[in-house]
Amino acid sequence: MTSRIANLASSTQLLNYLRISQNRLLDLQYQVTSEKVSADYQGISKKAQYLLSLENSRDQVDAFVKNNEVMTTRLNIASSVMDGVQKTTNDFKKTLVSFKAQTSTTADDIKGVQDTAQRALLSMEAYLNTSVGGRYIFSGARTETKPVDLKANSLATFQNIYDGSTVTYPTTRDMHTEDFSAIKDTAGQGNWLTFAQDNDGNAATTGNSSITATTAMFSNVTVGSTIQVSGTASNNGYYTVKAISGGGTTVEVETRMFTNEANSTAAVITKPDGSKLTSANFTDLTFDRATDRITVDAAKSGTNALSTLTVGSTFTVSGTAQNDGTYTVAAVAANGDTVDIVPKKMTAEGAAGTETLNFAGNQTFSVNAGDDTITAAAGTYSNVKAGMNITIAGAANGANNGTFAVTSVAADGSSINVRTTLVAEGPVASTAVITQAGGTVSSVKYYTGDDLATTHRVDENRNFEYDLNGIDPAFEKAIRAMSIIAQGAFGTEGGLDQNLGRVSDAIYLLENAIDGTSSSTPPYGTELTSNMKDLLVSNGYFKVLISQTTETHKTFNGFLEGQIANIENSDPLETLTRLLDDQNSLEASYQTLARIRDLSLVKFM
Repeated sequence: MTSRIANLASSTQLLNYLRISQNRLLDLQYQVTSEKVSADYQGISKKAQYLLSLENSRDQVDAFVKNNEVMTTRLNIASSVMDGVQKTTNDFKKTLVSFKAQTSTTADDIKGVQDTAQRALLSMEAYLNTSVGGRYIFSGARTETKPVDLKANSLATFQNIYDGSTVTYPTTRDMHTEDFSAIKDTAGQGNWLTFAQDNDGNAATTGNSSITATTAMFSNVTVGSTIQVSGTASNNGYYTVKAISGGGTTVEVETRMFTNEANSTAAVITKPDGSKLTSANFTDLTFDRATDRITVDAAKSGTNALSTLTVGSTFTVSGTAQNDGTYTVAAVAANGDTVDIVPKKMTAEGAAGTETLNFAGNQTFSVNAGDDTITAAAGTYSNVKAGMNITIAGAANGANNGTFAVTSVAADGSSINVRTTLVAEGPVASTAVITQAGGTVSSVKYYTGDDLATTHRVDENRNFEYDLNGIDPAFEKAIRAMSIIAQGAFGTEGGLDQNLGRVSDAIYLLENAIDGTSSSTPPYGTELTSNMKDLLVSNGYFKVLISQTTETHKTFNGFLEGQIANIENSDPLETLTRLLDDQNSLEASYQTLARIRDLSLVKFM
């Protein structure tokens, strides 16, 4: 062993040299295969910071491009939808203009134009409920909420809600876009309403039916809007708001009911064709609110004086002290002495009328681990709802007397749970009273999205607000016009045949919705200026802005990719040359190492 020239130190040094050459060769082999200078930033450490900056800029530009592509898709779909909406609105306007030009109108003509209005409404609903990828594009920020619900899929259903007389379709935007719903008062009480058939309580004077809350819940309700009442014993339905009184506690609604008036000597009844009934214009007519009835004095006016009126037809009363108006016939007496009208009035319910609950009898009070229970005969508490306050009196144990909040009601109305601590007792003779009525009062609205605008940023320095939604005035005016025509069945007080002035009003709204121009006077006051023509122009502008910006992004992205490639990519010719050089060098090194290891002093000498 001592005869060898090479020692451990020299061998280790030679192997280190070989390892360096081998690593360099491996790096070059990676560069040839991947065409990249390095697999990580460490291999280009001097230029890593610059490269990171370039890659960050490229990723940011890519994000802008992708967001712009998504927005462009939304804008393209919105444009297609608005094209459809504009065509629907234009076609309906042409139908109305043609209808208005007719010298006479028949029942078929009226039905035709109202059917067209209903079809146009359904088209508007379908267009504005367009969804892309589960996202409703006309619902504002509430992209998962279906924005438009016109409440009726047939003309009959629509006219059942809006009869055109006692419940008329809202005529202004403020009325049309009313948005509220209340099931309790501000104190959280569920028994919070009082319904009055006559708000002044005097049948001998004119008055409106009314809904009164325990707090000023109706302060911001718009007169002329439509409300829906539900969850009550007798007053569920749709109503047109006629007035707000009592400092916002009371909403008065449109009604059709008589004021008690006896022996009116100057009353005149006129039929829709303009003809008057004879019998000296009814020297004596009596109007009765309770029965909704007009009675003629047969002795003075003769028998069968009202026999020419037919059920479902309308007639107009004039010349009376308090009952002038148009009414629909509900019934005519066989002898023609009386006629009953179709009423629109509320039933007294709550503190001033039928109480929600007024029970006297045996009740059992039970103590439970949770809410305690009051039990009586089945059906006792059927009108009670959770959230109401119930007052108990007459129980032998004073702890069971008082006013308690109801938390739940048994399905058969035999028991209620209350949030209080009772004392086990009963059955014991006692009373349970709820004076105000429960129920829900809400606006009737077609739009359930919101009007929040979203900001779209096309690049670092430019953005625009996108606020197109189903409640935009352009769409709202068109829907309002179509609905004003569709309301009211033919031959009734609120029918289009009895209210032909609605045609001109609707044409104005449609023209204003299409392009913002109209030669006539605004029928319902000044309208907001937004129109479909301007919306399409704005949409087109946004698309052009995005398109131009995206092209700029792509050009800049090409520059960035070039700069990144200059840093990351290797030169194939240079890399192959160096690879071959290092390969030859490594082979020569191995040969040299082998020769050196084979040398000894014997061979050397």
